[in-house]
Amino acid sequence: MVDLANRIHWMIALRLTRVLASGRSTFVRCLLVYPLLAATSLLAADPKSLPNGFAREAPRSLSEFRGMEKHITVLTRKITPAAVAVQVGSAVGSGVVVSADGTVLTVAHVAGRPGREVLFVFADGRRARGKTLGVNLGPDAGMMKITDPGPWPFADLAPSKESSVGDWVLALGHPGGWDPERPIVVRLGRILETGSDFLRSDCTITAGDSGGPLFDMQGRVTGVHSFVRTATTANYHVDISNYHADWRRLTAGESWGQEETAPRPWLGTRGSDEVGGGCRIEVVDERGPAYKAGLQVGDVVLSINGATVEGAEAYSRAVRSSKIGSELQLIVRRGEAEKTISVKVAERGQR
Repeated sequence: MVDLANRIHWMIALRLTRVLASGRSTFVRCLLVYPLLAATSLLAADPKSLPNGFAREAPRSLSEFRGMEKHITVLTRKITPAAVAVQVGSAVGSGVVVSADGTVLTVAHVAGRPGREVLFVFADGRRARGKTLGVNLGPDAGMMKITDPGPWPFADLAPSKESSVGDWVLALGHPGGWDPERPIVVRLGRILETGSDFLRSDCTITAGDSGGPLFDMQGRVTGVHSFVRTATTANYHVDISNYHADWRRLTAGESWGQEETAPRPWLGTRGSDEVGGGCRIEVVDERGPAYKAGLQVGDVVLSINGATVEGAEAYSRAVRSSKIGSELQLIVRRGEAEKTISVKVAERGQR
């Protein structure tokens, strides 16, 4: 198996190549997997020691590249033991341990409600039992507790409202649940937007990542994976400030807030900005209407119902604003040819 340092080398190299090609920040296409390393304490890196490459969109020299590579390699080894896979009933997700006695942060839609039994699986395969604590359905914040005796490896929390647009981040999680044949998955990206209770990054997350940690370059948990939209740059995380503000209620096992209940339109695709305009399709869910209509990975969507699609966000907005059950006429470029594909909009959650 390729070692951790080599994986990180290519992950940063790919980002640099994409930035140089497009002239703007883009998502990282690769998923980083590596052998797991045991640890019992997780010390955050010194912010003053961050390599210069992290202060800009991409490293400007080989020495900056190597500095970033070394920092991420060391940091990943430290933070991995705190990220866990969780199973609540038949549902699987992710979480992050934030105290030696087993407090675990996750999201409300993974926890469900207080008092449920939870199985935790650490990156090295160790298992522990526990229960769900409080949930705040509004921002999708949830908490769990390992009830088996510790101590447990844990990560530090970032202060409230410290994340800024452009910050480099690492997303960890167990997409699809814990898999003994596949180590934990790590993605490198940047913060693209900060909201009142959320962060948006270009760390591509997927099913099973929900509840997993988003780390800053000091190794502190700055967000928790919540949901994705159509664009590969539309990855949303619960801001850590929600946990700081509601810590007492979450640990007490309270349930409050209201989740979004309105049905959401869905095509089953995710895309990225195409150089020169359009949205390049990166993911096509085989259960979704786009797959059934013939849309393929690599297709570039140029327009929807006659409206030009300038990029991934425009594509995402067009899908979100469509009506469930309506037909969308997509003009796509496949290779050198253009073709029209008609897709019937489905409701997210229906298969």
